[in-house]
Amino acid sequence: MSDLLATFAESAKVREVFWYLVAGVCSTVVSQAGYSLLLRKAGLGNVRSKTLSWFAAATTAFVLMRWLAFSATESGFWISAWRFYYTRVGTALLTVFLMWIILEKALGWDFSDKATLKERYGWWPEALNLAVTILEIAINYFIACLYVF
Repeated sequence: MSDLLATFAESAKVREVFWYLVAGVCSTVVSQAGYSLLLRKAGLGNVRSKTLSWFAAATTAFVLMRWLAFSATESGFWISAWRFYYTRVGTALLTVFLMWIILEKALGWDFSDKATLKERYGWWPEALNLAVTILEIAINYFIACLYVF
């Protein structure tokens, strides 16, 4: 049994998934921290905060994935960068749309007064952002494996 586990742990796919998850965790931290800071401290509102934090997280993810998870890829740096960003824009539009639909349209939350955000909504905007980000990471893994890298 230990031989089977050792063989499995040494496989390229396991290393790829492991480093993809590490990159995903790092980019999620950037996304969460960026969203919270931009929403609560800078007062940029829901959509602008999500958009800017997405760009910072996507850049973090690309650098880490290219360096760690998909370093053996045969596509060139700029080709994979181009593919990465334009496919990520699609999933970004999906996540920004989901955040807008859920928070502003379905729940009717108002983000115009940053002074009362925490008082009114607690940490629910960040919790929903995390859920949407996890969905985005799962979708992006399949896109990265099948097309980008």
